[in-house]
Amino acid sequence: MHSLDLNDLPFLQEESLRVFRWLLAEYPEMEKAKSPAQEKLTKLTTEQTESLSFPIRWNIEKNGQILEWVVSDMGSVTLRLGGSEGNRRNPAPIFYLSLRKSDKGEFHWTDPEGNPVPFPDPSIHKDIQNRIQLYIDSI
Repeated sequence: MHSLDLNDLPFLQEESLRVFRWLLAEYPEMEKAKSPAQEKLTKLTTEQTESLSFPIRWNIEKNGQILEWVVSDMGSVTLRLGGSEGNRRNPAPIFYLSLRKSDKGEFHWTDPEGNPVPFPDPSIHKDIQNRIQLYIDSI
């Protein structure tokens, strides 16, 4: 993998916003959001999302569990425990992807082991659901 430089930061932020918009459309926030600032995420226009401060967070409910999406401006996406459980310091991720730069200077979404992942792509839904189910089965 190739190291990042300052010229990569605008691309990372742009890609993070693109992925945020896709995730929010696919996994809308809960009706009762965690904070007043989060209650309006789904109503923001594309121009307004560009002015959001990172990390961008919102809660969802899946299989009776409250989970939180976290999108950073450095090209990482995390699904972790939400609600009161998520208030613990650094709750373990249920699902995680990050942008990595190849030796050729190209960026690819990868899992924690460094394997390329098609993202954002509808095929990722199955992996996300499997990770959520794995967490639920473990509690």
